[in-house]
This record gives sequence, C-alpha cells and structure tokens, in this order.
Amino acid sequence: MADIALENWNADKIRGQRDRFLGELRLLGVDENELEASTERVIEALCRVLDDETGCWLLQDHAEAASELPLTIDTPAGLDHVRLDRTFVDEHGTRWIIDFKTSAHEGGARTAFLDSEVERYRPQLERYADAMAAIDRRPIRVGLYFPLLQAFRNWTPGNLQCPESSDRY
Repeated sequence: MADIALENWNADKIRGQRDRFLGELRLLGVDENELEASTERVIEALCRVLDDETGCWLLQDHAEAASELPLTIDTPAGLDHVRLDRTFVDEHGTRWIIDFKTSAHEGGARTAFLDSEVERYRPQLERYADAMAAIDRRPIRVGLYFPLLQAFRNWTPGNLQCPESSDRY
C-alpha cells in the first residue's frame, strides 16, 4: 500500500486483492486449514490501517521511505541479515523504523498487552536501529504498529524510559 500512493487505496480495492493475499499466504506456507481465516485477517488489518490516522501516517509518502528494506549488519558473530517492515525520514529529519504486528488482543488489559509486546520486540527493533545507525547518522525512532488494534508504540532506541503510547508521533 505504501508503494502505490495511499490515496489510491480503499476497502473495496483491498477486498479485491483477496485472491492475491490468499496466494501469497499459501506461498509463505500457511496451512490450508488456516488460509481463509488468515486471508480475512490480512484484509481486516489493511482496512483498519486506512481508518486510522497513525496507520495512514506510517504508510504515506515520506522522504527516503522504503518497505521490506533488507540490511546486513557485521557483528562479532558474523553477518546478520534483517528486513525492516517500514522506514522513512519525517519532516523533522528523524529516521523512523516501524515493525507491523498483526497481534490481536481480546478482553481487557490492553495497555498491559501493548507494554508486553514492546518488551517482547524491543531487542529486535533495537537491532534494526543499530543496523540503520551504521549508515544513517540522523536521530532514530522505532515503533510497533498494530493495525488490528489501531495502536502504535514508539521510542528512541536505548532509551530506558517507558515507550510513548499516545496517538501522536
């Protein structure tokens, strides 16, 4: 969606891609018994992005934007290959690294759930930030976006403070 101008997308266009999503999920090895439900989940997540100001902001056209950007890090243990779901530079010159999560959460304690997901994925995003910092000296922020929940958590890598949970970036 980010590669084709976001304003060209709507719920009908997303639903029209159903067979494509199903085929791609099949190629990724999703079990045949789960294909239908997984395809519906993809459609729901993408439609929710369009209905969310933050989701649209993440996918809109930004400077140096890239989706599924592969990077290689030279570590003491050898080469480490990573793939960034989304990265861009905002109007303030900050490099953003976004990881999309299709987690769903039923019931209460939504804030606790999101906090636990931040802690779960913090090492991964901090590794991505290290990879980007090797080639980009701008300030970096990382974030997790949950399209099914229309929730966004972001922080400055290495910062020990709690991540920001507001709807503003």
